[in-house]
Amino acid sequence: MPFVVSAAPAMLDHQNTDTGIAADTQFIERAWSNNGSAAIDHMAGPARSTIQHSLHGFSDNGPMSLVGNPCPTLMRRFGRIQKQRTILIASLVVLLVIATSALGISLSRQNSITAAGGNGQVIFFTNQGDSGGQTNELRISIQNLAAPPAGYQYEAWIINERTESITDLGKLTEKGQSWSLTSSGAISDLLDLYDKLEITQEQGTVQAPAGQVILSGSRHMQAFSHILHMLVTFPETPGKIGFLTGVLEQTQLLNIQAAVLQSISASRNTTSIGCVAQSMLDIIEGTHGPHYQSLARTCIQQNITVTGDGFGLLNKGYIAGAEEHASLALSQPDATTIMRQHADLMDLSLTNISQWVATIQQDLLNLRAHPGDLTSLSQIATLADNALHGVDTNGDGQIDPVVGEAGAITAFQQGELMATLTLTPAA
Repeated sequence: MPFVVSAAPAMLDHQNTDTGIAADTQFIERAWSNNGSAAIDHMAGPARSTIQHSLHGFSDNGPMSLVGNPCPTLMRRFGRIQKQRTILIASLVVLLVIATSALGISLSRQNSITAAGGNGQVIFFTNQGDSGGQTNELRISIQNLAAPPAGYQYEAWIINERTESITDLGKLTEKGQSWSLTSSGAISDLLDLYDKLEITQEQGTVQAPAGQVILSGSRHMQAFSHILHMLVTFPETPGKIGFLTGVLEQTQLLNIQAAVLQSISASRNTTSIGCVAQSMLDIIEGTHGPHYQSLARTCIQQNITVTGDGFGLLNKGYIAGAEEHASLALSQPDATTIMRQHADLMDLSLTNISQWVATIQQDLLNLRAHPGDLTSLSQIATLADNALHGVDTNGDGQIDPVVGEAGAITAFQQGELMATLTLTPAA
């Protein structure tokens, strides 16, 4: 819509040249006074020229300068248009804000649901081919965890805060509605290696956890310290080994000596038989036992030198130590239901071992006193094997943590299950 305005000299010259308007045509610019009522002439001159316009419905005779004489109808029309534009712009801004907020909330809720929906456990165990009492494998099982976005994967990490070291356990695999990972067994003493375990959402190949932490679990528990005393280390044992480790190692040694005893019985060598009997008593009782004796020189000449590590299985030995620290773990305020469940099964296994070993002890005392009486050798060998491996009394093909079946291997396994780590959504 053409308005009547004045232009700068340079502009006037340009317009005169381009439009062909007569150079002597004068344009008038008017402005409202400070009080908004009277108009002020900025330039004086002849009456303005009439320029044809395209505003149909408006009189050509009426003044075109809205400043000089505003048209109420036109002003109302402009006001409506301006109001509509303002409402439209405001609506678009509001919609943009709402959409952005909704998207952010949706993404935030999606991430929260992904993390909060998952729950898992980490179970520690010993490789079947390794009977040395070192927990060297773990299995991670997670339920109700949504699949990561395309191009991402879930990875498990062991974090040792004491040494500031990180171990990559690998990628989790999905099967049905669950995610899992089983370690390779190449890492020894996993329970002593970690302070925290994390499940993160990663993209591509990474050397350290860089993505969002989805689930995590920590062993920083009062109860867990006593579990470590059973499975990993205790300062007052030989070699600072854990009590359950000691139970496992000494029952293995006892079983080996029982096999030696049977092998030499055919020779009727009473000296050797008496030496092996004393060797087994030393393993059972330790140096604090009432029947402990250092092996005589004649025993060494017979190549019989095994006496155990001196801590013993019975009395105040490894079995009593494991039971005591299991009780200490359960007495802590942060002891879990899982700990209580497997502590009971471990205690049942240790009770079986104690009874079998106590019977062996009486047989050995009789054999030491009467090395020619070999009637108890078969029972000694059977009970020594039971103490280590357990016995399948009901013929179901497995050793269960029940009365009369579970031995040292089962006791150690139940101790490892007491160390089960619960994974919860990361804060």
